Amino acid sequence: MAEPAQDAPAAPRRRGRPRSAPRANSSLSTREEILAAAASLFGSQGYTETTTRQIADAVGIKQASLYYHFADKSQILRSLLKGTVAPSVQFADWLGTAGPGGGAVDPAVALAGLARYDLDGLLRDRWNLHVVYRLLDIAETEFAETRESQVALRGHYRSLCAAVLTRQGVDVAALPGADLELVFGLVEGIISQRQWGDDGTRAAYADAVVRGCLRLVHVPEPEIAGAVAAGTALAARFRAEVPQPD
Repeated sequence: MAEPAQDAPAAPRRRGRPRSAPRANSSLSTREEILAAAASLFGSQGYTETTTRQIADAVGIKQASLYYHFADKSQILRSLLKGTVAPSVQFADWLGTAGPGGGAVDPAVALAGLARYDLDGLLRDRWNLHVVYRLLDIAETEFAETRESQVALRGHYRSLCAAVLTRQGVDVAALPGADLELVFGLVEGIISQRQWGDDGTRAAYADAVVRGCLRLVHVPEPEIAGAVAAGTALAARFRAEVPQPD
């Protein structure tokens, strides 16, 4: 009688490529670690001088493993740049249907919410993207998508400012066009405050910026606190309801 056939031994499970060094931050995915390392290297030694090998070494992975996540250095850069503006544009678009019955939000509340969301993103910039954004050795072509997003974000600010001013009885058509850029400039200027004081100091300054944005468009003082509170609530609601871009 033939002996029963023995089951073939299971093939050993393939493991991923080992790291060349322990993970520096286990709370981040490998992709996030690559972005963090690249942002640091781009900021400290420039984009041109940074190589993918240096980025991989900083993360503790083989260079070939980096290419599993990104095709090349320029793709890493574009992923970083996308994070500077795209989330705020997505929020501004969302505000157009976040009001009662799927309509637009009150313009003063929307402006306060957009300023709050934008400021939070700039102050919580975990990879110092504002530094990367200002590198002189990055080709203009790398900025194309980000520039388009920035133009869109600026347009949202201008539209909201015009709507609030019109509600306050201001003839917007009679204003110099640059006047409608003041709120956008005030918000983006928070970058210079990132290294000043502690978290509490920066948060207090951001609160003042939101109030200042509303004062620039003539929102009556008694209405400012309510608009800021409502705008902050909208920003929190957006984060809870809408998946954020990578």
